[in-house]
Amino acid sequence: MRAEHINITVPIGLKARIDEESRREHIGRSTLIQKAVSFYLEIIKKKRLKNLLAEGYLEMAGESLKITKEFEDIDNEAMKYVD
Repeated sequence: MRAEHINITVPIGLKARIDEESRREHIGRSTLIQKAVSFYLEIIKKKRLKNLLAEGYLEMAGESLKITKEFEDIDNEAMKYVD
């Protein structure tokens, strides 16, 4: 994997937590930050997809309701012949 060096600034307390966790996990600070950012970006991606799906479902629900109402009279007529 090709990597590029970047500089970031973090609060002292966060740096201490990063250092503590990287020691606990036996990985470098950069590796920990890479994993954390990747994890965060996946969460954001899934959240956006979930929101898009919810919008789509709402739109489809409206369409389904419209179709149901269009056939309501026919359905009621047909139900007269059901035991």
